[in-house]
Amino acid sequence: MNVLIPGGSGYVGAALVPHLLQAGHQVTVYDTAPSEIVGQKFIKGDVTGRAEFAGACEGQDAVIYLASISNNDRCVAEPQLAKEVNIEAMLDVPRIVKACNVKRFIYASSVAGYRSADKPAKESEPILATTPYARGKVWGEQLTRGEGAGWTIVRSASVCGFSPRMRYDTTVNKMVHDALTYGRIKVNGGQQKRSHIHMLDLCDFYRLLLDLPQERSAGEVFNVVAENHSVLETAEIVIRSLAPNVRRARNMPAFIEVGDATDERSYMVDGTKAREFLGFIPKRTVAGAVREISERFHVSHAA
Repeated sequence: MNVLIPGGSGYVGAALVPHLLQAGHQVTVYDTAPSEIVGQKFIKGDVTGRAEFAGACEGQDAVIYLASISNNDRCVAEPQLAKEVNIEAMLDVPRIVKACNVKRFIYASSVAGYRSADKPAKESEPILATTPYARGKVWGEQLTRGEGAGWTIVRSASVCGFSPRMRYDTTVNKMVHDALTYGRIKVNGGQQKRSHIHMLDLCDFYRLLLDLPQERSAGEVFNVVAENHSVLETAEIVIRSLAPNVRRARNMPAFIEVGDATDERSYMVDGTKAREFLGFIPKRTVAGAVREISERFHVSHAA
């Protein structure tokens, strides 16, 4: 299958592209940053460039839309850029994809759109975007639903684990970074709940959506989640899970510093639908992601 991945040079894309190539798909990355993954085609472009994006969509069987300013702090610091990429570009993206007769459009959304709750959120529950990043994702979902009844929305939990293009601002990854860099993990509050998914499980899910008949996922929204933990519990998992040789080399363990809460949002996510509709069961853990990152930290941090 010919698959276009806007934003394919980023944290998720750099792991997803080789995953799909290995499965036999023909992958084209469309991004502003270069992609050096062997076997893929790369088109330098921005999703705000309508004509260029339309050209990239020609001849594609599927689009996995990863393009986004996906760090909320950056959305706050650069509101105009966030508006152009996360809001304005999405006005035309679904229309262009439809006009190019792309049959499968998979929109990468986020569980960040769920409101605080004391039980795991299901896909049928209302969403309430309270951050600039979440507002962009909710907007993208609305446009995706409006243009393509047969398209699929993926609400990913916070992604953790190694990628050739690492990010250290997601919850687990930042904790590993801070433990190995500063010898401590700072937790603000700690009782707030968060949800997590291993990078390779998320890649497996996207591959599954391509491999299954389209009618299995057409018009559906799926939470992709493996674990729900409080922020403090997550920090404790990180400390316990650091690779033994890393502990020895850095005279671990690190310690957890608890301060006042700065973000009161608290949400858990239910992944039952993906299991029942598609047979998707995550295979990996937060603890495994911590060990992988810590083993490769000297390489990924230098990059």
